[in-house]
Amino acid sequence: MAGLVGTLLMFLSGRPVVAKGGGRGGSSHPSSGGKSGTRGTGSNPKSHSTKGYTRKDGTHVRPHHQTSPNNTTRDNYNTRGNYNPHNGKVGTRSSKD
Repeated sequence: MAGLVGTLLMFLSGRPVVAKGGGRGGSSHPSSGGKSGTRGTGSNPKSHSTKGYTRKDGTHVRPHHQTSPNNTTRDNYNTRGNYNPHNGKVGTRSSKD
């Protein structure tokens, strides 16, 4: 039943619902704990798709979406506390600024 309620809330709000203590994340609210500069400020609303490519070492990188470049890393999809709407994942990296 809780899963159905969470799905319904996510559908109505257009944002993910992350339960604390569930083992797959935590709060996606930017001011919820952590040291200054380690949490995101919310994902950059502007993004673009990138083409796949092969690195020099032969590793293939699949096509994906990135936030558009700007002067901060706090609004990148992979920054802790930010949500990537293209793959449904919450960021895990600390901000570099």
